[in-house]
Amino acid sequence: MNTLKINQQKTFFLAAIAAASLLPGSKAKAQETLKQETIDIISTNQPKLRDAYKLNLTASLPSVDTSRPVLKYQIPALNLNFMYQATPLKPLALGRDSLGNLQNNFVKLGYGNLQTPYVQAGFGSGRHENYNYGLYVNYTGSKDQDLEDKKYSNLNVLASGTYLTEKLKFDASLGYDRNTVHYYGYNHDTASFKTSDLAQTFNQVTAAVGVENRPQNDWAFTFKPDVKFILFNDSYKRTENTFQFKIPIRKQVFEDIYVGAEGVFDLSTYKVDNGKAINNNIVAIHPAVDIIKPGFVLHAGVNPTWSNGQFKLLPDIVNESHLIKKKLILSSGWISYFEKNSYRNLANKNPFLAGLADDMLNTRVEEKYTGIKGTLGSHFNYNTKFAAVTWYDQPLFINDTLDSKRFITVNETMLRAFQLHAEIGYIEEEKFQVRVSFDWYNYNKQEKEVKPWHLAPFQGDLFAQYTIGRKFHLKADLFALSGSYYLLPNKDFDKTSSAWDLNAGASYDIGKNFGLWVNANNIFNSHYQRYYLYPTYGFNIVGGVMIKF
Repeated sequence: MNTLKINQQKTFFLAAIAAASLLPGSKAKAQETLKQETIDIISTNQPKLRDAYKLNLTASLPSVDTSRPVLKYQIPALNLNFMYQATPLKPLALGRDSLGNLQNNFVKLGYGNLQTPYVQAGFGSGRHENYNYGLYVNYTGSKDQDLEDKKYSNLNVLASGTYLTEKLKFDASLGYDRNTVHYYGYNHDTASFKTSDLAQTFNQVTAAVGVENRPQNDWAFTFKPDVKFILFNDSYKRTENTFQFKIPIRKQVFEDIYVGAEGVFDLSTYKVDNGKAINNNIVAIHPAVDIIKPGFVLHAGVNPTWSNGQFKLLPDIVNESHLIKKKLILSSGWISYFEKNSYRNLANKNPFLAGLADDMLNTRVEEKYTGIKGTLGSHFNYNTKFAAVTWYDQPLFINDTLDSKRFITVNETMLRAFQLHAEIGYIEEEKFQVRVSFDWYNYNKQEKEVKPWHLAPFQGDLFAQYTIGRKFHLKADLFALSGSYYLLPNKDFDKTSSAWDLNAGASYDIGKNFGLWVNANNIFNSHYQRYYLYPTYGFNIVGGVMIKF
């Protein structure tokens, strides 16, 4: 420390001398020569860093701005001038949004060459939101000019209505049918009968009531029970009362799976005059599962059935598989069911039968089939089927050799046949359509009877319809029918001749409310026999007017 102090003093002294030499009065002395000396400065230095200055910051969120900004845009108008001005669109093809008035009533009148009056009329309530009803009447008849007893008449009256609620639909109908035929199948050269002895009139009264729920979607539970009462009688005091009750239900359980069942009660009582009543009852339950997928449909079920107390468990299996979508569909199945041989059903097939046999049984049909169907292009459709069919207790109509104008009904214990069905059609909207179809049966075995009496093994049909200018309508129907076996008086058998039959018709609309029509039947004028000794009517033409309002 002393050394540092001495050196500091020397330094101060030298600095004072230097400063004095710079003053004005010291010019002479400044020119003197200075002695050179060496000065050493020795010091102990200990450097230190200054303490850092720290900033204390306190973060805070800005206040929320709740004011709504008002944005203003100024878009300059841009006007484009085109030489071409587009024509505004006008929906000329769109009509009014409401439905037009319906022509609910019509009257069709005509007359034909075989003393054939023709009357047909229909009257309806029109379109209503909650209900509708209607009345239908039909009457026609003919009389052959060559055979006085060859005549018939047919009357049909039907009144029906529907009532709708939010969840249910109710249907009811009441009908009356009167069909009069004459037994003209005898030798008119050797026998003669009174007209009253040959007339046969069938009367039928039918009352039906049904209800159906209206589901809101496809998954809803649906049911459609209906009840029907049928009173049937003829001129020979044969009566038959029938009660039918059906209860079908269905429910969708998965996207493509449906389950359903149907209960069937068909109860009949037949008797002649005040004789013994014959009951004929069928009770069945039809549970089934339907699987419906794109290109695949399967209906699988069984039919437990009681026919007059005898129980049968019947198969009900049908499948459709698309080999080529909609164009080639393989269809196959194994089904079995009962056909009720009531007096009413048999009389509808052959009105010349002599009552109902006491031992008449219902027919059980079993069918195993396969075939293909589909569409060709946008206009053609086709359907084919090859089947092995077996009928158990099939009714056959045998001409009575003692009274040739009537037929006796017998039970064939078992009848077998191979069936071939084919049809093809062409449809071009509502302008033109044509369809050809045929059914061929190869009856190869029967246990009881010698031949399948009065069963035609072949039936064909060619139908065509054409519309010109939406007012002129043409149609034609060509039938082909093969012969069937009948019994001779000597217990031998023979076969009726095959036949062709052509019907044609035309109609023309004159305005909205009037029209003309004409129908020609049996243009070939062939008197073929569907049943032995009962030739059909010859050429018949009927024409008239149609009034709609």
